[in-house]
Amino acid sequence: MKVLIEKIVDSMGDEIVSLLQKLIQIPSENPPGNYEEICDFLEKELGSLGFEVQVLSVPEEVTRKAKLPTARKNVIAVMKGDGGGKNLIFNSHIDTVPAGDLHQWKYPPFSGTISNGKVYGRGATDSKGRLSAYIMAAVALKRSGIPFCGDIIIAATCDEETGGVLGAGYVTNQHLVSGDMVVVEGYSNQIVRAMAGVLQLRIISKGRPAHTAFKWKGINAVEKMAKVIQGLTILQEQLENEPSEIDGMKYTTVNVGVIHGGTKVNVVPGSCEIEVDYRVIPEHSLDDIYNRVSTMIEKLQLDDPEMNIQLERLPDFQTNPTVTEASSPLIEELQLAIKEVTGKTLPVVGMLGQSDTRWFIQNGIPGINFGPGTNDNNLHGYDEFMDIADLIQTTKIITVLVKNFCGTKQFVTE
Repeated sequence: MKVLIEKIVDSMGDEIVSLLQKLIQIPSENPPGNYEEICDFLEKELGSLGFEVQVLSVPEEVTRKAKLPTARKNVIAVMKGDGGGKNLIFNSHIDTVPAGDLHQWKYPPFSGTISNGKVYGRGATDSKGRLSAYIMAAVALKRSGIPFCGDIIIAATCDEETGGVLGAGYVTNQHLVSGDMVVVEGYSNQIVRAMAGVLQLRIISKGRPAHTAFKWKGINAVEKMAKVIQGLTILQEQLENEPSEIDGMKYTTVNVGVIHGGTKVNVVPGSCEIEVDYRVIPEHSLDDIYNRVSTMIEKLQLDDPEMNIQLERLPDFQTNPTVTEASSPLIEELQLAIKEVTGKTLPVVGMLGQSDTRWFIQNGIPGINFGPGTNDNNLHGYDEFMDIADLIQTTKIITVLVKNFCGTKQFVTE
């Protein structure tokens, strides 16, 4: 069967690459998030490939409440099995980050140009390359004639690049997609089973403005904030001594990403504001990190009564760490498929990034991240690309995975 599957996928090579090119050639930058054209394309293309396809529009009142200027849509496509088997979801997002300065691209970002064995364009890896592999793996298994019992579900969702609330978040929270396990966009050189939590805080220092010739009449909010930043630096040093037990996770990180303060160089600044991003390992909780920051600020204010610091959580992107156990049958099945195709297995790791996997895990569907491409493919950068050999080999692995995972019936004993 391995030889048959490899022959089928090899024979589909041009078709797989062509699908990726067509997806790249449909701009779906987010922001703003225009999904009409790409969803129309997927509805027709996947229908012609044998999927049962639904385009799910997020209700207008929901997008209006989220203050979004354009409609949000998600595509759910099912390659039906014979029944009685395990159902496997593949999730990849249809939005991309903006292309940026078009003059910085060697090849136009929406061209899908092929050069030196690579397909170039925005989304070539993140995440239209993954979507192409997932789709064509299901098609390859169907064309092989090898029977499979479970359903293969493609969840092509919007808005991942801005948090996924109305994409994977919406379809999972509304129970519009279901399955036994999920494979979410990832890399071909590792299996990711854990992702960090995200906590983002706004810290505001209130001072009192004054002319710098009479500095003693004011309270310098920037100088007070400097003490907070020093406290965050000490917190980071403490956290580095509390590493995660999961390979690849390192430790909880603290990053001061934004700072605003003052109005003019000769004015004692009356306010200063920073925004801080924390990537939280599974051994910590968001509340634990928040409380440690809050306690640090309280101590600083006790030592300096002129300090007036306010601490706020930023609500738009907060999520707990997500973990799938190393003993998960999905990881076992994926390793078997990788070994069947390549003769080796891959490291199983965690990472400090986040993805739409969390939405599925929060809704009771265990998941991991795996797909074609690596971090070297200029993701979010100029000249993003997908290596064609990687794309084809990973499609073979995924085809073997769905054969093994969805191929046998589930027997229930009393």
